[in-house]
Amino acid sequence: MADETSELSPEERRKKRIEEAKRRAAARLGKDVSELKSAPSTPAPKAEAPKAEAPKAEAAKAEPPKAEAPKAEPPKAEASKPPAGESAADKQAARIAAAKAKAAAKKSGAPAAKPAAAARPKAPAAGKAAPQEVGQPGINRREFLAYAWGAALGLVMLEGGLATFKFMYPRFRAGEFGGEFPLGPASTLPSDPDHVPIGNPTGKFWLVNTEQGPKALYMVCTHLGCLYKWEPARTRFECPCHGSKFTREGYYIEGPAPRSLDQFVIEVRQGGETVAKTEDVGDDILPPKIPSPDAEVVVDTGKRILGKPSSQSPARGTG
Repeated sequence: MADETSELSPEERRKKRIEEAKRRAAARLGKDVSELKSAPSTPAPKAEAPKAEAPKAEAAKAEPPKAEAPKAEPPKAEASKPPAGESAADKQAARIAAAKAKAAAKKSGAPAAKPAAAARPKAPAAGKAAPQEVGQPGINRREFLAYAWGAALGLVMLEGGLATFKFMYPRFRAGEFGGEFPLGPASTLPSDPDHVPIGNPTGKFWLVNTEQGPKALYMVCTHLGCLYKWEPARTRFECPCHGSKFTREGYYIEGPAPRSLDQFVIEVRQGGETVAKTEDVGDDILPPKIPSPDAEVVVDTGKRILGKPSSQSPARGTG
């Protein structure tokens, strides 16, 4: 039988399969094959319609729910439906063809559906990133107000601190210790460089006029704060407490004092401006130079320059 079938042409094998299908259909219906050929074409019984559609329902259940696959199938499904006047064998052949068409559609339609499904999750990611770009760079209104209030509060506190400092800072009037003592024009100072020092108890200084210029020596000893005195017989300053001795210009001679006498700053003013003043040059304290006899001389007891160490005194050991 297999040899006979292999010798037949494709067309003859197809006709033979159709005849075999008709015989099986006639046997199932209980009719003769000749009756099926001569019987007029009648519409397919309604009872068999569900049977014909059963493979379609099973194929639909087997297929996964896809959005685009059903869109391409309806035209093919309609084309595969057999006409009402066809025989049962033709219907069976049509069902086989429809099943093959659906299988081919599943294979060809699955890759096309995957990119669409993969592209859908990307949309929420883009939506999430969008709110990050909304707004403007920089500080917002709440931060600006916080900074503004902080700056205003800091300014108020600074002004209050400055006002408190000025109120508590000691201010001395002219003519009292800690303030300025105007001595008048330079012409009123002693012209003799060897004159006796002039004491000012209110300002607590000794006024000494030297060849270099005037000096204002602090009346307190540099040892333990005692008040030293001028000794005319020896033409020098001596401390009665512990015996420290200093020259007329205030340099250390001998005694327990650690340094020469301290000095107040003397300013020479002309036309309302300071043209010269006492300067600390490192190893010595230089008095201001008088530019003219009309220049005003002022002793500022609020500015004191410490005397140089006793080891640097040029009069050390001369007593």
